[in-house]
Amino acid sequence: MKIFGDVLFSQEEDEDIPFSKLKRLLEMPYLKPRYRLSVLTQDEQVAYIIPEGDIVADSINYTESYQSGQRRNISLELVNVDGRYTPNVNGLWVNSRFSFEIGIEYSGRIIWFPKGIYIMGNVDLTRGNSEKTVSLQLLDKYAIFEGKTGTLEVAYEVELGSDIRDAVRGILNFSLENGYILDYKDVIFDPSLVGMVTQQTIRAEQGENYGTVIDALATQLSAEYYYNNVGNLCFYPINETVDDSVKPIIWTYPSFGRDLHNMSLSYQNEDIVNCVKVVGDNVDDGIYSAVVTNENPSSPICIQQVGRRTAPPYSEANVWSDDLAHDLAMYYLRKSSFVAVQFSCSVSFNPVLTVNNICEIEDDYLNLKRNKLLITSISFTSGSGQMSVAFCNTEDLPSNTKRT
Repeated sequence: MKIFGDVLFSQEEDEDIPFSKLKRLLEMPYLKPRYRLSVLTQDEQVAYIIPEGDIVADSINYTESYQSGQRRNISLELVNVDGRYTPNVNGLWVNSRFSFEIGIEYSGRIIWFPKGIYIMGNVDLTRGNSEKTVSLQLLDKYAIFEGKTGTLEVAYEVELGSDIRDAVRGILNFSLENGYILDYKDVIFDPSLVGMVTQQTIRAEQGENYGTVIDALATQLSAEYYYNNVGNLCFYPINETVDDSVKPIIWTYPSFGRDLHNMSLSYQNEDIVNCVKVVGDNVDDGIYSAVVTNENPSSPICIQQVGRRTAPPYSEANVWSDDLAHDLAMYYLRKSSFVAVQFSCSVSFNPVLTVNNICEIEDDYLNLKRNKLLITSISFTSGSGQMSVAFCNTEDLPSNTKRT
């Protein structure tokens, strides 16, 4: 099963598990979460699995945020009594790659849910009187384009009229000069984006990075970009990713249900935005631009309710038409609305939850009557049995907008 580019769970046996059965399993009174951390080869085959017992209890901290680029990060500790995880060139070292999965166990088997591919960040070794541990910071795979590995030694150009998918593949195949390339997995393009070409020459200067180039290519596509949870760089049109009306409800939390715990509602009044302007490129003495405003009468932060509240203009050099400027302005207006009225809650451990998908929640105190809430972030610590989730009410989002 796939949800906006992400694989929900992996099948390691021939048995087909329908979602209805999976839902019943996750609704059982007690679930024991399982965790699997695998060290990968540079082409992302499993080299070996770190035994779950070698992961320090309650040390895994996982975060996932709805954004382009880096979406996931993990920190954890490993037991290192015998020194097997001490960084060295023949073991865990710079650019080591990992896969992370969370699982549920039933009838003697485990269903594993992939939760991303990572590269090793900072490492800390600790030696105490009674323990020796290694603390790892694991970075979303997209970090390869934004850190020192992706830094440009010379200026880099993608010429006008270049096939954008081929341009991205060219970046993925960049040689690291140690016998490997940046990424062996192919990029995933939404079918509607295949065949699109650059409308302007894209140039990144020496000292910038490949992330700058990818962002510019995505802007010309009017697309979101991120690594899915099995390690493919994905591009999807923002007009599709922001259409909440077509998204399935992946989970429902009824009133007084046992899986919904502490819940709060935060009004970030100083951050309310209901007007966004995007300014694009200057071509033939004309500047492409668009202004959109939130005039959705059901939104508590629309102009009719709180007056015009304008964000600083977004300057996007790779915007090559007024329509593209409008799409991006709509996208930024929607993202700005996430922080204005935000629901935060603790829910029982649930590997199905992923950002940019919809849950239904019913709660009398917060006046939620099976409202459709968009997941904007997820975090958890191993051992807690719960996840912290941030939502935005889709009814608050700028579905009715005015373009000027």
